Amino acid sequence: MPRPFHDFFGFFFLHVTPSRRALARILSTFLCVLLVIIRPFSRLGGSNAFLVLSLKELVFSVQGDLAQQIEITILNVTGALLGIGVSTSAKYFATLPPFGSLMSRLIPALFLATIAFFAGWAKSRLPRLHLSARISCFVSIWLLTENIGIPSRVLPDAGEFLWVTLTAAIVCLFSSMLILHWSSTHFVKEISATLHSLRQCLAISMDGAFAPISSKQVDELEALHMDILRRSVLLNELHSQASFELRFGRVAVEHINPVLGIIEHLRRELSWGMSSHGSTRSGSPQEAERASSPPFQTSALELGRGILASLQAVENLLLVAYTCVSLSPRSVQSERDTVISAAISLNFAWYTTQEDLRSVIRQASENGSHIPPEIHHHCLFATSLLQMAYDTSHILQVAQKIAAHHNASHIRLFYPRLSIQWLGVSPRTFAMEANGTSAVSEPLESTSALSTHEFKQCLVAVAESSTAAETEPMVYFPAFNSASSPAPSPSIRALPQYAFALLVRLWNHPQTLRFRLAASRVIRKTHHSSHLRHAIKNAIGVAVLSVPAYLPADSDAHSWFTGFHGQWIIISFVWVLETNTGATWRIGYLRLSGTILGAIYSHITVLACGRNPYGLVVMVTAFDILVSWVIIKSNVPSLGVVASITLPPVVLTHYLSDRTPQSILDLSLIRAMTIAIGIVSALAMNGLVFPRHSRVIFLNQTSRSLGFLSHLYLLLGRDMFHNIYAFTPCDKRKTVKLELHIRNALQRSKSLLTTMNDELSLVPKPMRHYREVVQKIQKILDLMTGLRKIRENIPRKETVACVLKERREFVSCVSLILFASEQVFRARQPLPQFLPSARQALEVLTTQIELHLWQAIQEDKSIMQLSLVYSLAEREVMKDMVDTLEGLLESCRALFGTSAWLTRTWPELNGADNNPTSLATPGDIWYSALERV
Repeated sequence: MPRPFHDFFGFFFLHVTPSRRALARILSTFLCVLLVIIRPFSRLGGSNAFLVLSLKELVFSVQGDLAQQIEITILNVTGALLGIGVSTSAKYFATLPPFGSLMSRLIPALFLATIAFFAGWAKSRLPRLHLSARISCFVSIWLLTENIGIPSRVLPDAGEFLWVTLTAAIVCLFSSMLILHWSSTHFVKEISATLHSLRQCLAISMDGAFAPISSKQVDELEALHMDILRRSVLLNELHSQASFELRFGRVAVEHINPVLGIIEHLRRELSWGMSSHGSTRSGSPQEAERASSPPFQTSALELGRGILASLQAVENLLLVAYTCVSLSPRSVQSERDTVISAAISLNFAWYTTQEDLRSVIRQASENGSHIPPEIHHHCLFATSLLQMAYDTSHILQVAQKIAAHHNASHIRLFYPRLSIQWLGVSPRTFAMEANGTSAVSEPLESTSALSTHEFKQCLVAVAESSTAAETEPMVYFPAFNSASSPAPSPSIRALPQYAFALLVRLWNHPQTLRFRLAASRVIRKTHHSSHLRHAIKNAIGVAVLSVPAYLPADSDAHSWFTGFHGQWIIISFVWVLETNTGATWRIGYLRLSGTILGAIYSHITVLACGRNPYGLVVMVTAFDILVSWVIIKSNVPSLGVVASITLPPVVLTHYLSDRTPQSILDLSLIRAMTIAIGIVSALAMNGLVFPRHSRVIFLNQTSRSLGFLSHLYLLLGRDMFHNIYAFTPCDKRKTVKLELHIRNALQRSKSLLTTMNDELSLVPKPMRHYREVVQKIQKILDLMTGLRKIRENIPRKETVACVLKERREFVSCVSLILFASEQVFRARQPLPQFLPSARQALEVLTTQIELHLWQAIQEDKSIMQLSLVYSLAEREVMKDMVDTLEGLLESCRALFGTSAWLTRTWPELNGADNNPTSLATPGDIWYSALERV
């Protein structure tokens, strides 16, 4: 056998054959095409029997496990039955007026537009009903555009599509029951992979903590940080999906929920406490030698190895507890014993490291010397290790509870509860857009919406105007006067003014005003709702593209639509139209490429096989092998899906029809053309009607993230200054909630970056700068999380109370930088040239903290212990945050420019000429977006 064929088959058997899903897909395709080829059976589907293969691929495609296949079968069959029922009713109503009249053609058109509207809203608002809404549109498009006004075809057409739907659903479900697993382990395997990445990242960080590491290891460490961040976000999505899926197992998914939060904590601690640049800092060889051998190096590395062993033990236990679904009981006692042993070792290493750190501080205080600057980063490393050990001890406890539940439970079926929350979660389906687009899950509020402060100001303004009106003398309206003496009754001429004043008072009554503002919010949200806009676009597109189907029967447009099956135009439009322009462009060009590929293969198949049923079965099934690889293994599944659905309308229509008015080449071109028209129509609709450009949404989303970040930092500073004890439980809840908002906003920004790449735009998009901004915001969030945890243990009197002025100066500098960055993204205006220098404020702050700390040590050597290590760690984290903030300003300058008015630096600003009186205070040193002055 030639080498290329040997490589192809080796690649095929390696990547496709072992996949259960691929085998189930191929089997379902074989059975569907076999049922369509068998004429006595396919006659139940009429001339549209070939749509079995289309629905098999578009709606009932084989999923990853049986439970998921059962779910989509139930939901999508329900959607199909609903579409068939409503469409059949519309066809019956269309038979009541005279045949061919305007009313008989208008009724199905209105019903189809209405179905498209509600299907578009459900697709956008309820992700779990995405495919159900689409199949409702699919069957409605075919039923409401064929045989309109013919009473004898109402029930037969409904029966044919009922047969098509049930055949596709039953065949796919049967194939899944034969081959697929009965339980999904994808979620737990993803947790295992994330824990493995965490261990790899920690191991490399430990290598570079006390000695320089190579540039290759630095690059690998940065790649691991990015991978862990991606996986951490993905785990939350998978958990939401797994919580609402049918699943066979022994332990509920809810028991593993705390593991996700702990994984995110470990990721952040690796981010703020073990950055790669700390191990590659330059210095003299003597400094490097001293820095590489701190007294607590041995215990810190032992603690790191204990964390690694603990994470490995947890990973092994989770895999056994959640992947073992056999009927025979499988004990996890050995894995549980390993977890308990790892917990004991971890606690011992934890206390040993703390004692070594205390001894370092004690020795420095007794000698009356400062801790060397080169050891500050090592203190940060040890601090983050202590925090990681604390979180690892919690994940060990969670693992022990999971083991106890597993040993005490029997295998059972976990099923979701029907709720709005369940409908709002996207299922973990292998749909055609699975690896493609990710739309914004939470639409942004309109910029014209009233803020909370504006809402309160409205109430105050109306209250003040009412008070002023009551104090003025009222000539015509004595009933409203507060004077005790009665006034003469009003005249008839004054009644209109009296009625108007009464209406004004009722209109401005506090309760009425609250109702007005609430109604205004509802109307504004409805007007700017992305779900309603998508529903309107879906309805408009379907209505316009289906116009030829409702023209008089003798018109050329109606004859063309009927003869060339113009329904494929509408169906392609519905399947390509997405909630934003970037997603539509990606799906559009992939589907267009798949259409061309399917048309070419269809033409070759008909030329090679003609009407030979055996040849058609072999050729269609063989083509599905290639399609299965594209859908399962590649990142362009849409191309494979549309290539698969382009094949049946050409090949099987030629086989089922004894006479075809077109040649095979013409039929292939017509099918490709109709699908292409629908794709182009969807692109035009999303670009012209209510466009949602990813770039505009991204800029607004980034501004919103920076606003949340500024609020979070102010909250951290306010709680530290005001509270006697740092970060009470209430404060922690507030900060954690705000951190969650920022994390969700960042994830939506990253999703928008993906779709932005797919948009066709005349304006160039600086994608590199956009990605840098998102990465810097993520880094600042991680550093603020580290500050929150570190500040729980710092000596508050010496590092907060005694340096209140300097801390206030630093907080003001950071807040102004974040506020300026937020505004330039919101207004798309240049960055101010001069902003307060957070670096200079930090230098003054750290100098004052160090001075007060060692003064306190000289007065009482017993008061400073482990908290001094946390103070040094806080200094390192704030240095990293200043570096990141300045990088953020540079990115903002590159994106939006600078409002520069001073193009050179003056000696007076730099303290030149050796004039000591020119040295500035922190408030006098400014950071320039052009150069530092």
